Amino acid sequence: MKRPDLVLALVIAAGLLGSPFYNTDLVRSQLIGSAPVGALGSVLVLCIGLALAWRATLRRGYAWTHPATLTWDDFDGRRPAVLTQRLVLDWAARFGVAAYFFAVSGMLIGFPASLAGPIALFITVAGLALAMGRRRTFPGESLLPLTLAVALVVPLWTYAVAAGLAALALSRSSSLPHNASRDTLIRHYTERMVRRTSAAFLDVWALLPAGRPVPWRTALAGRFIVTRYVVTGTLARRHTLGLPVFLALAVLATHATFPAVTSVWLLGIGGYLGLLPFTAPVAQLHRVPGLRRWLAASNLRLHAVTCAFLCLLALVWAGVVLLLGIPASVSAVVAVLIAALAAVRSVTRGPLDFSSMGMVLYEGVLIPAGLVRQLVRGPDLLVLGLIAASFIPV
Repeated sequence: MKRPDLVLALVIAAGLLGSPFYNTDLVRSQLIGSAPVGALGSVLVLCIGLALAWRATLRRGYAWTHPATLTWDDFDGRRPAVLTQRLVLDWAARFGVAAYFFAVSGMLIGFPASLAGPIALFITVAGLALAMGRRRTFPGESLLPLTLAVALVVPLWTYAVAAGLAALALSRSSSLPHNASRDTLIRHYTERMVRRTSAAFLDVWALLPAGRPVPWRTALAGRFIVTRYVVTGTLARRHTLGLPVFLALAVLATHATFPAVTSVWLLGIGGYLGLLPFTAPVAQLHRVPGLRRWLAASNLRLHAVTCAFLCLLALVWAGVVLLLGIPASVSAVVAVLIAALAAVRSVTRGPLDFSSMGMVLYEGVLIPAGLVRQLVRGPDLLVLGLIAASFIPV
């Protein structure tokens, strides 16, 4: 991007992002209207933003190095400083976004009576995330951001003090930028290149989480091989269980903040996003046609078993959300079942066909209608299904 284009893009982005601060009434009327909002809305938004930023920091996406650099240009001791700089920049960007959304929510739905508690919570949680991000992983750490739900039922200062003490305790632990092994750096670099290549070619299902070894030696031996494959593939993604739990809390927080928003859309969208990681086994078979020959079963059987299993997971997830306080209704149950079917439909298309882009000229803009049709396969069923579910009587 040339410098004038970059400046123009930055000016437009600054105008859009700053709109809630200088045009508050208009933005409030467009986003909220006359719908009631919860009393602790901005605090809920802050906790969700902090949990997202914290969880993203724990992925340690900064810990990568090009293999050629490790071989030919890694003798001057600059590697720890480079990795630390990446960590700090990524961390600052994520928590900056969280701070922005808290400020926007405060402008639109009101700040709490005292800002001292939220500011202390923000500082201590950000410090704890940075301290954890610079050390090695430990089991169960991905679930720690979910503890921010406790900050909604206890005084913010209590959680802030606990987070601050934990950050101080971890600040003296060993540093990953200084102790990262060559295998770790190259593995993260490979994962990063896969993500970048997948995004460049719009192959979004390649971004689904990879499986990890399952301690079940006879997992794929015996009858019902399709069922075994789907269940084993789900167990191999057990490390992503934190996402559905977080989404359940996010749905509850959104409902508490904007009670006028129907639960159909909250459960449908939340269920769809929460189930997508567990569609990776089927997505892998459809993305790589050569792998499909390994499973001697028809597509109908494969899709039916996957739909049935994901519908079961969706009902379990919906049961947890309903127990947390979301109003129960027939339309809510239908919404999560539609989300499961839409998730399967999304990942069961074949590889993207760039030869059938179907360019259409609309208002002077060329739109690849054929490519768009391939990309919206799945979300189209979700949107249309949730619209229909909204008309089901309670």
